[in-house]
This record gives sequence, C-alpha cells and structure tokens, in this order.
Amino acid sequence: MLRFERLCKSYGGRRILDDLGQDFGSGAYALRGPNGIGKSTLLRVLAGAADADSGAIWIDGVAMDAGSVAARQRLAYAPDECPVYPFMSGRALLDFVAYAKRCAVGTDVHDIVERFGLGRHLDTRCGAMSLGTQKKLMLAAAWIGAPVVLLLDEPSNGLDAAAREVLIALLVDKARKATVLVSTHDHAFAQAIGAAVIDFDALRPASPTMIPV
Repeated sequence: MLRFERLCKSYGGRRILDDLGQDFGSGAYALRGPNGIGKSTLLRVLAGAADADSGAIWIDGVAMDAGSVAARQRLAYAPDECPVYPFMSGRALLDFVAYAKRCAVGTDVHDIVERFGLGRHLDTRCGAMSLGTQKKLMLAAAWIGAPVVLLLDEPSNGLDAAAREVLIALLVDKARKATVLVSTHDHAFAQAIGAAVIDFDALRPASPTMIPV
C-alpha cells in the first residue's frame, strides 16, 4: 500500500534522508530513532507536504508526483504541530479537507468527531481552540476519504487519556485494512496499537527489521 525507493532530502546542505526505501502492506508501524534523525521529514515527504530531492513514492500502486491527485486522495497526514488556519472553523476545516480530496465528510468521520468530543467545537475558530482540540480535529480529518495510508507524526501528543484511548481503538481497526505509519516516542501507545517497530537506520537501503513492541 505504501512503497518508496531511493528517497533523498537535504536541508541547508545536510542530508536528512539518504537513499531510503521500503514497501509496507496493511498494518501499523512505528518509526524508531533519536530526535533529529529524519522521522518527521520522511513523513512530510511521503505525504507530499515536502518535495524529495530524488526518489519515488507509490500510494496504493499510484505514483506520487506533483500532479497526482489520485495518490493524494488515498493518503492522510497529520503532523505533530497542527497547521490549521486560525480563522477557519472546525467544520470549515473538515469541509476543506473533503473538498481537496474530492469527497464528502462521511458518517464515519462524524462518528469520530463525536467520539473525540469535538461536536461543540465545530463552529469555533481553530485559533481559539486548545492545542489538544486542534490535534483531535486534525486526527478526525485524517479519516476523510477512507485513506489506505495514514501518516501520523506523534499522534498521541497533547491528547487527554480518553482521546488517547479513542485514537488507539481507531488505529487498531484502521490497521486491519490500511497502512498506518507513525512516528512516536510513546512506546506504550505504539504497543497498544500493535505497531511493528521500524528502526529508521534500517531503511537505508535494506528492508527493516520489524520487532513487535
């Protein structure tokens, strides 16, 4: 469902991603490595939020490139820091994501909104929401369009205990039929979603060793 080959990315003359490659099927996977090694950069590049210097990415067999709407429709990305528009309401943000994916906000997403307790926040400006509420909104938006690849950067950060449990249940279910790739320092969270641990260094270039948490 998620495949990438020979990915390279540099910032300021420093090589962050160096010839990375892997092929992921359905299931949950957690990237492991020290801060600054490139985990967040890899997720941004895979999501198309940052351009690779070289290499190739396929989402559900569709090549990811500058004009590939089809590939982007098949994936979802939630960064650690939520890049929301401060004057956009929660409802408008969900509608905007659905418009970008050329789909509707489905009943499954409305159910997730309610499970996260976001219903009363939908008409609130994102800039007036707490960081935890913004995070839950971005995570709910990740389910729009039934993506087959979810890329989540530190998804449990800033969540209260109840929301954390909701997210765990959602990801356990999603991983049965999709690829869920997360970067997280929350080892208990990775274990709870049944993620196989991927050593970041093992992505250069050989297949990673998958170790049950």
